[in-house]
Amino acid sequence: MGSEELVGGRYRLEHVAGHGGMATVFVAHDTRLDRKVAIKLLSRRRDASGVLNKRFEREARAEARIVHPNVVSVHDVGEHEGRPYIVMDYVEGEPLADLIAETPLSSERVAAIGFGIARALAAAHVLGIFHRDVKPANIIIDGQGIPHLMDFGLARELDDEDPGVTAPGLLVGTAHYVAPEQARYGTASPAADLYSLGAVLYHALTGEPPFSGGNALDVALRRFEEDPAELRVLLPAADSELTELIHALLAREPIDRPWDAAQVAERLGDIAARLRATRTAGEAQEPLR
Repeated sequence: MGSEELVGGRYRLEHVAGHGGMATVFVAHDTRLDRKVAIKLLSRRRDASGVLNKRFEREARAEARIVHPNVVSVHDVGEHEGRPYIVMDYVEGEPLADLIAETPLSSERVAAIGFGIARALAAAHVLGIFHRDVKPANIIIDGQGIPHLMDFGLARELDDEDPGVTAPGLLVGTAHYVAPEQARYGTASPAADLYSLGAVLYHALTGEPPFSGGNALDVALRRFEEDPAELRVLLPAADSELTELIHALLAREPIDRPWDAAQVAERLGDIAARLRATRTAGEAQEPLR
């Protein structure tokens, strides 16, 4: 693809921002509106079955319906040389996956990130949309520390009647973060998304996901028989209210988890605010040097 070639007659690709299993994300310039955007271009041309393309198009429909400051917005869709693409907000920042690969985060920062992502999930759930693949690589932290949830490529709407796109029994999602019922039955629900959020927050706080080791199937199956290591044992100094909430989100049975993303967001926001106030008060009491 030549550097001067315009995708959709208006988007000039500048450089690759990242690769996924089914697509490449480019930073591009919208020549019509003179702004920077991100373009997700399907790696393959249209496949014979059309399943990948249905998933890709569904991602565009799902994300376009969700207008929220913690969700990466979709602006345009199209096809370039037989390859579908989605035009999204360009968010300048760092994937959470890269951030927590360097060092675990504080309780305050984990609560603040969780607050933003829970709000994003609440906005999706009220529309009947489930993300199905909440993980650190799908969360971008911008320069102000605000998290943005992206990549609804595995999302499934409540009224989606096409079982061929995400068939029951197919492990959809990422093994380290997928809910037990989603790993076993392919079940999408608010509770499954919230389990994944809990797994992400556990990873951000400890530097490791709640289950790891072995192949993807082994990792996914461990959650049927084991509970994650207790955070109060691993991290005695971590905020107890936060660790209790994370373990509640990681309950094996959906009925035992918090069920409403908006309520989870409220709790995480309260925790973050309390920890921020405590830190600020402590800094104010420090003697001048």
